[in-house]
Amino acid sequence: MSAARPKPDPVNRVSPQPATRADGRSLDKGDVPTQLLDRYLIERDRQGRPERYYRDHKASDPMFRDHGRALSSQQAYPDAVASMLRIAQHRGWSGIKVSGDEAFRREVWVQGRTLGLEVSGYKPTERDRQAANEPAERADRRALEPTREEVKRRLDMAAVVVRTLIADPAAQARLMQQAWSRVRPETERSRDADSRTPPRRSDRGRDR
Repeated sequence: MSAARPKPDPVNRVSPQPATRADGRSLDKGDVPTQLLDRYLIERDRQGRPERYYRDHKASDPMFRDHGRALSSQQAYPDAVASMLRIAQHRGWSGIKVSGDEAFRREVWVQGRTLGLEVSGYKPTERDRQAANEPAERADRRALEPTREEVKRRLDMAAVVVRTLIADPAAQARLMQQAWSRVRPETERSRDADSRTPPRRSDRGRDR
């Protein structure tokens, strides 16, 4: 009796949402920003178009692949997702559809929404919406105040996106300052509210 074949991993894919009219979007393989061509080691297809993007010469698998009408990746690396979304923006894909495993779809949704892209194919949680700095759906705002760890995660994610999209260090610094200003008020309000709350007396003290 032969062993059952392993179930193939889901295809992690980003593609443009169907267009309702001619919108000038590009579907050409190899239509990518020049800075990404300089960032990765690239293998080309038979027509000489960039197709497989590798982190370094030792990697056995590419960070992502360019299929023209779609981009795919075997992993959910944040920097790979950032590069794929940069290509999507470059090609005019203002709305994208994501498929594949949950970690990949989550990463694409959070980063995509941070960049202002419409993303379908993933149902975000409240934490995902917080990570993308979107309005919370719950009325209890204090319950959704980010922890220090969440703030750090947001800023780390923003830093990955900024370093991928922007080459100028000064521009990177300005964008990171803007990202910090978006999360800083939330943490300061939380600290201020805690500092204004008077210490609670014991029940024994109130009964006296």
